[in-house]
Amino acid sequence: MSKVDQSTECKIREAAKRVFLRKGFGSATTRDIAESAETNIALVNYYFRSKERLFQEIFRESFVETFVPVARILNDDLPLEAKIYKFVDHMTELLKRDPLLPMFVLSEMRGENSEFCETMAELHDVSSNRFKIQLEEEAAKGNIRNIDFDQVEVSLMSMVIFPFISMNMLKIKKNMTTEQFYSFVDDRKKTIPEMILTYLRHPGK
Repeated sequence: MSKVDQSTECKIREAAKRVFLRKGFGSATTRDIAESAETNIALVNYYFRSKERLFQEIFRESFVETFVPVARILNDDLPLEAKIYKFVDHMTELLKRDPLLPMFVLSEMRGENSEFCETMAELHDVSSNRFKIQLEEEAAKGNIRNIDFDQVEVSLMSMVIFPFISMNMLKIKKNMTTEQFYSFVDDRKKTIPEMILTYLRHPGK
């Protein structure tokens, strides 16, 4: 592929990402993507054949770059406390670089795009067994309460992601600038692990 072809393909890919993040798969059109890339519909179809194929490529890249690496942290050979802090820190930094991605994923999951959900499930097939085993081992030692692994994993994910989903509302409600919002989520890098660890260490009823 020539440098011109690579440049055109890259422009279309970046434009498609912007359009999909802003409008979602259902509302985005090939014309929207072509206009954003300052090219024509024929070239979009030439490089990617269809909106569906382009969407799959963009989503796979975004999902792999954003969620798969932080999911793998759960399998790192780290102490439980260090792992939770590292998970929250890495995920926060990744979402700061791509703050629209959580809303994009949420909107697509709530729609009827079953192909999207199947793709997400396929890409999320990254085992978190080590984290689950750690929780079970710590509970067996009496260091933490017995807790459902899925509850901990979902709580971690949601506590990091929700501020980005509600970013515009928070900025308006709290009269925040973008810089102040990022300072707010940076503070949560400490708050979230403290809350999770306090809960884990508190004896269950």
